[in-house]
Amino acid sequence: MPFLRENSGKLSPEKIAALLIVLLPFGLLLAQILNGGFATPEPPGLGDAGLGAPGLGAPSAGGLGGEAALGARPLIQVIHFVGDWAIRLLLLSLAVTPARRLFNAPKLLLTRRTLGLGAATLIGVHFVVYLVDVGNLATAASEIVLRIYLTIGFVAVLAFAALSATSWDGAIRRLGATRWNRLHQLVYPATALALLHFFMQQKLDVTQPVLMTGLFVWLMGWRVLQAYGRGTGFLSLLALAAASGILTALIEAGWYAAATGIDPVRVLQANLSFAYAVSPSWWVAGAGLGVAILSHIALRLRPLPVRRAARA
Repeated sequence: MPFLRENSGKLSPEKIAALLIVLLPFGLLLAQILNGGFATPEPPGLGDAGLGAPGLGAPSAGGLGGEAALGARPLIQVIHFVGDWAIRLLLLSLAVTPARRLFNAPKLLLTRRTLGLGAATLIGVHFVVYLVDVGNLATAASEIVLRIYLTIGFVAVLAFAALSATSWDGAIRRLGATRWNRLHQLVYPATALALLHFFMQQKLDVTQPVLMTGLFVWLMGWRVLQAYGRGTGFLSLLALAAASGILTALIEAGWYAAATGIDPVRVLQANLSFAYAVSPSWWVAGAGLGVAILSHIALRLRPLPVRRAARA
């Protein structure tokens, strides 16, 4: 299995770990299907009508992942499950470059292609299951043209298809390193489109899209810091954590204001309250703070080479 080996021929623990991560959502999906988590719920019996506490007689959360079956169209839940995991793997693949520098772990770069192709595969499955659910290519094409969130998602699908088709060594040789790198810069706007699609199909509760977008903001912010030679500075990372948390709160407030008309001040105030749940902005800021601290410790124990440290 050469794709699990380093150039020297030695098995790569990093590549093996990346493959296991990619296989995880497929395993969870299979387990949930076998456990009936995506089954169409049966109609309530006579004893369920209006009796007991709210929720009795409703379909229970399905299997691993805790999502309830959705009426007579269980494929919609499969679509959402696969799409959610595609976003997670996309962000994980974008986190490889920061992680290899922040923790001086150059071999993490070996995982990026596997994680990226895994995310693209999930995106492809997401799209194919959508086509199966619609059941008619003409109807699907019409929906993609007429529904803006589907149009956005389809553009992202095309972008990731282009990236996947050129994610092999032969494509780099044929395109040349410069053109290949330019093409693969598409991953950033394509991920932004995927996140926007995620927002628009969630309707009311956008906690997960806000969290994922906040993490994407941190990842892009780190790349800006790195471009200015501050990608491993402790104070810079602390500032990035705070800025990412604030921007996440503003994104959430702006989205609710635009989509529902809720006063954005109320949303921002809710971000400061821990009475109900920790808001995505705090999770993003906390994750950024954790990365800053762990990176500071890691680079003290194993500093970057002098030449790389001077650039960073």
